[in-house]
Amino acid sequence: MAGALLLTGCSGGESAGDRLQAVQAAYGRLKQFSAQAEVTADYGERVYGYNVAIEGNLDAGAMTVTEPENIAGTVLTWTDGETELEYDGAELDTGALSGSGLSPADAMPAVLKACKSGAAVDCCSDTLDEQEVLYATLDPGNQDGCQIFCWFQPESYALSRAEIAQDGQVVITLSFTEFSFQTTEETETK
Repeated sequence: MAGALLLTGCSGGESAGDRLQAVQAAYGRLKQFSAQAEVTADYGERVYGYNVAIEGNLDAGAMTVTEPENIAGTVLTWTDGETELEYDGAELDTGALSGSGLSPADAMPAVLKACKSGAAVDCCSDTLDEQEVLYATLDPGNQDGCQIFCWFQPESYALSRAEIAQDGQVVITLSFTEFSFQTTEETETK
């Protein structure tokens, strides 16, 4: 009953819960996506920031660091839960941010999975950078204490921002400067 109350927080027209169901249906049909994002990884005693270009689908993808310059060109690929880091001699710290093993390398696959099938904890209309967005707190269901917060464009369902929290502490933030995707039922990008 409490979950039903959380999902009805929009006035007029379609409820936030209905819109989130439409978002999750769209991400369930995701064929491919591309994005540009600023990534912040908070290790508690140290915080790292990267600018990245990301592309892929629900099963596989690649994240290429574009800034800072000393690690630009580093490519992280993921396929079926496996990740691989590629660069000519440089190392990108992708160590665990939590005891459960969460790392920046896991961020985009985890966010996409939550967008597709995460259990809704909270959902409402919100404002981000002076724009109306659909906000959702999603439980990915595979890690105790982990929640994923997502802000979606209300019409296109494109991600504007995503945060991954472990035990109440935000450890990874993805601020999207660009995000587009195609689903299996369309030919144009969002």
